[in-house]
Amino acid sequence: MGYHLLRVFANDWQIYGLTHSKGFDFKGATAVNCDITNYIELGNYFDDIEPDAVIHAAAIADGNFCQQNPEMSYSINVDAGKNLAGICCDFQIPFAFTSTDLVFDGKKGMYTEEDEKNPLSIYGEQKATAEDEILKIYADATVFRLPLMYGYPEASAGNYTGKFINQIKAGETAILFNDEYRSAGSAKNISEGILQLLGKTSGIIHLAGPERLSRSEFGKKIITAFNLNPGLVQETSQKNAKNMAPRPADVSFDIKKAIHLGFAPKNADTELGLIANGKYI
Repeated sequence: MGYHLLRVFANDWQIYGLTHSKGFDFKGATAVNCDITNYIELGNYFDDIEPDAVIHAAAIADGNFCQQNPEMSYSINVDAGKNLAGICCDFQIPFAFTSTDLVFDGKKGMYTEEDEKNPLSIYGEQKATAEDEILKIYADATVFRLPLMYGYPEASAGNYTGKFINQIKAGETAILFNDEYRSAGSAKNISEGILQLLGKTSGIIHLAGPERLSRSEFGKKIITAFNLNPGLVQETSQKNAKNMAPRPADVSFDIKKAIHLGFAPKNADTELGLIANGKYI
């Protein structure tokens, strides 16, 4: 997500990217080493940089890690967001927080922004708490709830698209759920939506792709776009998975609110085709 935000914002903004354990090298952006859980350190950087807007996309998003390390993950997933919200409120500048579809329990799907949250995992609980705390601290903040995302495979080592493609190319079988549904969204498309809406709205907004897709349906779209071996995809039920963090069945999004505000979602076939043909970025 951070990679695609940098690419989308680079033309119009001077960017400072806060990083802690890892550096980055991106033309048009300045890397700043900072512990975002340290309120004093954050405040000092704000005084130095005097930003016009802040996007908080940092998180420990590994659900199983959060289940095992709730205190450590809470400091990043909740406390850091509260710190940033408080400082942005003091500066009265736009603040965007990226949340997740996992704040829902997955019992109905096609969730709107007004639907009641009921997370199943600790990661989902932390994001749900962060949403509430951030909007309590700074009512003008924007919470962008995001789905399963895909994008340029080389964007990061943890990129889902890249890992899946490499797995199939290596001749390994990918086992995908046929009963877990998400509104998979292009990271570039979603970054464009954040750029478009930053500072122009507040509260909670769902940004996602326009389709409700099972994990296996999405995997098959990647297979088609990249002309990979379909025989290396096997389908299974989510109920057969052995994960420490509970997984909701259907956290697809209703994105009518975002579309009304001008967000233009692109379907997976279009975006994956651009990625496969080197025309995505």
